[in-house]
Amino acid sequence: MKKWAIRLIPIVFYVLLAVFLVLYLRTIDFERILEIDFDWRWIAVASVIAMFSRYWFVYIWLVILTSLGASKFENIPELSYVYAKSWLGRYIPGTAPWILGKIYFASQKGLSKSKLAVSSFLEGGLQVIVLLVVGLVMVLVDARTSLIDPALKWTMAAVAVAGIVALIPPIFNRIAALGYRIIRKKQLSPDDLPRWSTVGRGAGLYLIGSLLSGLSMFFVAKAVWPELPWETLLYVVGAANLASAASMVAIFVPSGIGVREAILVALLSVVMPTEFAFVAAIVLRLWSILIDLLFFAVASVHTRIHNRRNPPQVTADVAP
Repeated sequence: MKKWAIRLIPIVFYVLLAVFLVLYLRTIDFERILEIDFDWRWIAVASVIAMFSRYWFVYIWLVILTSLGASKFENIPELSYVYAKSWLGRYIPGTAPWILGKIYFASQKGLSKSKLAVSSFLEGGLQVIVLLVVGLVMVLVDARTSLIDPALKWTMAAVAVAGIVALIPPIFNRIAALGYRIIRKKQLSPDDLPRWSTVGRGAGLYLIGSLLSGLSMFFVAKAVWPELPWETLLYVVGAANLASAASMVAIFVPSGIGVREAILVALLSVVMPTEFAFVAAIVLRLWSILIDLLFFAVASVHTRIHNRRNPPQVTADVAP
């Protein structure tokens, strides 16, 4: 790729991000939000948990990279900033900007492109499958989820089974090697491919991450409706994961509201008044954007402070 095209990649990324963030924000009903008298203490608690979960995902990424043989990381703040910047790419339609963003921005810091490609696709697959499995468990153990369309349940189950099979190391490694050969016209080294321990540990860490994300959702809902009973905590955590999982496999968007929000309204209405459930879903959408932007800002400032105090270093990996 020519140098001028390479320089354009970050610019295009930020322009697309700005455009789709604005479009996303325009779907939020701010008037509904202003009508609610929030308990800001619970918003603060939710925000702390959400920020911790973002850095937990950074930790998982580095664990997977390390298990693939990447060098020890000297500048963790800079890689956290790379992750936070790429994380915002989720607002650009499709999962490619998020995955490709990590590969591009991290490779500029000296990390192997092959290890970044494998780790990023494995990470994305684990996130989706863990959410699906947690969501399906929620469907099986709690009768209150019976209002979810059976067709959606079966679709989630089919995707979960297919995803689990695809993540089995011998199968995943063949798929990864084939994809890398088609895209990069190069062969992947066996050292770049995950083992059973890599997949198992990653799945366990993402299970913790899914519970943290669901817990933060519970406190957002409690901020909207403080009377939300504590005994509904596990139900709301499961509902949040189920809604996120459904949004990843559904191919439709109901009447101007996101799939995740629609599922959340339906499930939360079982344990809180419907009008508050609707506002909670709207607040969650806006709050998630603000947390992601805060994650980006904190990671950026931390990187600047770290690099000012310590000369920037790169890892020993050489991008093939």
